[in-house]
Amino acid sequence: MRYSMIAKSEAPAQGPERRKRRVPEIDDLVRGLEPGAVARIELGEDEKARPIIEQIFKAGARQGKVVDVWEVGGQLYAEQMVGAVE
Repeated sequence: MRYSMIAKSEAPAQGPERRKRRVPEIDDLVRGLEPGAVARIELGEDEKARPIIEQIFKAGARQGKVVDVWEVGGQLYAEQMVGAVE
């Protein structure tokens, strides 16, 4: 990997802020998680698992929930674990 530092004015504009638009949806998903239930999340064709997994973990931390997320066959699964973040 190689990188260099440039002035912000030289950088291209950022793309659509899908991550910020998705935050309320992810917060609702995590809010709905309860021990003993699992959310199945189907990814769209242009979606990658890693950013969504990170958003779910962050939403769990904001809500004081310990969340486990895993991927199988192109779908994500999320579960609230027993316990709380302190």
